[in-house]
Amino acid sequence: MKTHPKPLQSTVIFGLLCGLLFIPFSLGLGLVVYGPQALFLPIWLFVTLYSCFLTRWSPVGIQPIIFPLLLILMALPWVESTTLFMSLIVGTLSWIRSGLCFPSNMVKRIVVEIMLCLLNGGLLSILNPTTLLTWAMAVWMFFLVQALYFVFFEPKELGAASIKADPFEYAREQAENILANQTQV
Repeated sequence: MKTHPKPLQSTVIFGLLCGLLFIPFSLGLGLVVYGPQALFLPIWLFVTLYSCFLTRWSPVGIQPIIFPLLLILMALPWVESTTLFMSLIVGTLSWIRSGLCFPSNMVKRIVVEIMLCLLNGGLLSILNPTTLLTWAMAVWMFFLVQALYFVFFEPKELGAASIKADPFEYAREQAENILANQTQV
């Protein structure tokens, strides 16, 4: 059976789940962690899980994403500003997605990443999350904006990002391509 990744749908569903889980996670962390880190740590966790999804859809393994995500985790105790934290998150996610997971056609990817970063920043400033409910909405909107990346770059365009098919399925496709090319001659 041949399967193709559906990153657009998966990102939207993942974002909805993250938005729903944000309130319980941050309430639970609020009992242990003080200050804005109780809000920032669940977001870091969601971005880490999403980055793992990106590696499944790309030809790279999980090793290249560990360093950027650990940098954010180490900076977390010193970051007090929502704007600074979200800038770090969005910039790191852009680095992971376009720099590590899907590095081809860099100019187009940089333009798309800049647009997504500006859109995320604009939505964050419009929502101005102050309550847990608005934070949960902001998390969901964040992942909706991240799903737009896959509107610009289809999974077929991502090259080796498609999930490898069964060897027999691959052989059947190759035979069909050969037969199709011979009938056209």
